[in-house]
Amino acid sequence: LITHPHILLMLSVTILGYGSTFATFTYLSPILQEITKIEAQSVSFVLVAYGIAIAIGNHLGGKFGKISPIKSLLIVFIPQALILAIFHFTAESLYAGFATIIGMGLLAFMSVPLLQSYIMELAKRYVPHAVDLASSLNIASFNGGIAVGTGFGGYVIDHAGLIYTPIAAASMAAVAVVLVLISVKLDRHYRKA
Repeated sequence: LITHPHILLMLSVTILGYGSTFATFTYLSPILQEITKIEAQSVSFVLVAYGIAIAIGNHLGGKFGKISPIKSLLIVFIPQALILAIFHFTAESLYAGFATIIGMGLLAFMSVPLLQSYIMELAKRYVPHAVDLASSLNIASFNGGIAVGTGFGGYVIDHAGLIYTPIAAASMAAVAVVLVLISVKLDRHYRKA
């Protein structure tokens, strides 16, 4: 599994795409308090709304996965990169910021079932005897994404400021989009062969 380029590529997509959520989400409470100027006791309301949006997005991601997991990842990561970048500009506004956060929540975990489904598809294609291990590696990549996203967000805070974490997150999602496009191309070559 770990020697196959296409599988490694998609594990990288998991790390970057999923990690992009955490580059901002990890610091969402300070953003809300320091930039949006929400009272500390009201932050939990925003986080509950974000959580509900996550649950809806995760459900929708499972529905999209029935069509084509790899193409659906583009439908998720492109808007995710855009909405994360938009949050940089809406974070100071209570209503626009809240609407953007709901959009971020909808897209945050929508990729999870898609990534899991696609990595299983790749494992069946290239290394059929290691499908279970592929699933485990992808779950490890989700955790790696949390670490990478959180670390990158912290680095950006130290060097540019809290308001730039959405830009950092958007850049991670944008790189994930590029890697997904490469994977789409690899899929086409595989199908032709």
